[in-house]
Amino acid sequence: MKTLIASVLLTCSLALSTNGFAKSETGISNVVGDEIATRFWVVSTENGKINVNVLKGEKAVSLNVVDQTGRTLASKSIKKSDSATRTTFDLSQLPDGAYKVVLIDGKHKEIKTIELNTETAEAHRIVSLG
Repeated sequence: MKTLIASVLLTCSLALSTNGFAKSETGISNVVGDEIATRFWVVSTENGKINVNVLKGEKAVSLNVVDQTGRTLASKSIKKSDSATRTTFDLSQLPDGAYKVVLIDGKHKEIKTIELNTETAEAHRIVSLG
């Protein structure tokens, strides 16, 4: 009987200590305070288009495509209720050069640089991600 009680107590103490460690881990998400950090990445597609993928917490964000002079060429607002989105921007009519994809979540701004280059041999456009 003593070994049974000792086994039960040992099992309970291990379960409680394991539960305490599990609560302190943040998992895969980047956590800033109580909010999940906003992340985004740009993927080039065929014909000069890009897909901008956004994973965010519970705040509204805006996406902008900006030229070298700082002029906004395209923008998209993402609502608070949308936690993951994919937005396609068609850059096929823009001249070759460097452009920026800017994500603003109120307090922070993150910028990804892209380069548009048209190949003359077959006249199709390549988007380089920086």
